[in-house]
Amino acid sequence: MKTNKLQQISAVQYRIANQWGFRADSFHSNNNLILESSEVFFEMVTFGEHAIIRVDKEMLAWCEAHMNKLPACELMDGDQLFFIEAELRKHGKKLAGEHVRYLYGKQTSVKKPTGYEYRLFDQIELKELNANKNFHHALNYKNDVIALGAFDGQQLVALAGADDYMKNLWQIGIDTLPAYRNKGLATYLVQGLAEEIETRGAIPYYTTWGANIASTLVALRAGFFPAWVSYYAVEHDQI
Repeated sequence: MKTNKLQQISAVQYRIANQWGFRADSFHSNNNLILESSEVFFEMVTFGEHAIIRVDKEMLAWCEAHMNKLPACELMDGDQLFFIEAELRKHGKKLAGEHVRYLYGKQTSVKKPTGYEYRLFDQIELKELNANKNFHHALNYKNDVIALGAFDGQQLVALAGADDYMKNLWQIGIDTLPAYRNKGLATYLVQGLAEEIETRGAIPYYTTWGANIASTLVALRAGFFPAWVSYYAVEHDQI
């Protein structure tokens, strides 16, 4: 039986809390929670109330002074992001950008585009795709566990893939070759892969950013809903 939206969100909050080492009810506390971390330099996440921030000790004091009580809607606004970015640059880091995470709450089935062959790839079969770099949004070529592809004859033209970087939370990515876009393939593959992931006992989620309207529409049409937002830091020279 599919869980409702609140149950899915609670499950994700519990898994993030368990991975990061804090109580899941901290997402509903009166202030942001700031944690010292040796695993990442800077990362913050919110489900719409307050933020959980984990940060390296080099920037811990700054975060405690500037980010403790601001609501997440202000913390992740332009002015505050500018201040965070400026501080990160002092440490040779930068923000990787906005990541809007969607959870699956299917309402209606998506129409299956005709004229294509579809294939499900398991983790071992995914090795066949390692040489194909046309699908770098669908695959990260490292933690991939499953994929669903659409073929036009012998040519792979669209692929939805999932990785298990967050253990039982499997992130879905999608790529469609330019000539095959706007044909319904992306939405169909994303929903089909989400259904398959749920049969395996994992929670599917989808990531994009606000300005990527095409990707957002794929998520919404496939039955996903926005659940949380995160930002994290990378090396300054990292693309």
